[in-house]
Amino acid sequence: MKLFCTQENLQRILSYLERVTGRQTSLPILSNVLFETEKGQLKISATNLEIGVISCIGGKIEKEGRVAVPAKLLANFIYNIPQGEVLEIESDEKNTLHISTPSYQMKMKGLDGKDFPIIPQYKESYPLSFSAQQFKNSITKLLSCVSTNTSRIELTGVHILFFENNFYVAATDSFRLAEEKIPFSLLQETYKETLLKNDSCIIPANTLQEILRVITPETEQVFMVVQEGQLFFEIDGVQVISRIINGKYPDYKQIIPKNFSFSGVLLKNDFQRALKIASTFSSYNANEITLSFFPQEKHCVITSQSQEIGENKTTIPIEVSQGATPLTMTFNVKYILDGVNTIEGETIVFSANTPQTPIALQGWNTEKKEKKEEAVYIVMPIRK
Repeated sequence: MKLFCTQENLQRILSYLERVTGRQTSLPILSNVLFETEKGQLKISATNLEIGVISCIGGKIEKEGRVAVPAKLLANFIYNIPQGEVLEIESDEKNTLHISTPSYQMKMKGLDGKDFPIIPQYKESYPLSFSAQQFKNSITKLLSCVSTNTSRIELTGVHILFFENNFYVAATDSFRLAEEKIPFSLLQETYKETLLKNDSCIIPANTLQEILRVITPETEQVFMVVQEGQLFFEIDGVQVISRIINGKYPDYKQIIPKNFSFSGVLLKNDFQRALKIASTFSSYNANEITLSFFPQEKHCVITSQSQEIGENKTTIPIEVSQGATPLTMTFNVKYILDGVNTIEGETIVFSANTPQTPIALQGWNTEKKEKKEEAVYIVMPIRK
């Protein structure tokens, strides 16, 4: 193999692929990336057998070939070469890769590319696409709710539920739940067939973290398809292939209350500030804080206390849109604060029924005087 390409192009692709590779003593080739020429381009692949990433970059190909080389060593070298350099890349019969510029030279021992695991590719037209920026925004907010407890493997991923014109993404760790709705921007006729076969799936959180890294501020669309137990994404020419988590996701729709007896609108900054202050005391008391709502007085009192260091109380105004009975509830402050941080806008609507049932945090449309239904964050209170 022999070719020429720019440092910038190779560095950009390696920044995506390097994180996917891992150290597995049983399969040392998985710590490598695969270089191979294909259709006048350099195709680079990486996998850890759960996630695969494939991308192609333009270059001048003088000789065909393929070789697998250590990802970390390669990346460290390429990252430190000045931008603007043109790289001459060549492999020999002993699977040694030579990379050189007028000022920099390196050679590293590689492995035969034939031994690299086969990564499946989707080569047809993708049946659906959606806004990359909206997807990134939604998934970023949901990931904090994904469970890290592997005893319930289905909760370690994000659930996707497909409909005709949109899809819902949801995550829960049994203590809180977040759900967002994302519209499709483009649908092919083949989507109807796909929907009949796969109306939902669970995506590993690790896969989504890799996808978020690939999406840049300039990325417009994400293309996706579910096929034969795998997910295929294409983002700016980069393909991300992932397994689907096997398991049945809980029917979380039943957890989301249909109606509430109390709803109040708070200024987001005021609420955030009060929660952060309360968290400094609650860290000594299992992160517990108390929220007390007084509809008649139109204020909310946030309290936390610890026998070791003391207590605090903050009172903030609230505009009550529903309910007249005082309500006091206890929460893990981290769960409430995480939820508040996900809400966009300057105001938040807090909805509840009883001290023992789930509450909902949503954005508030100030002009229309109504909740924003595109996203909801559910938190279970601590039962006393």
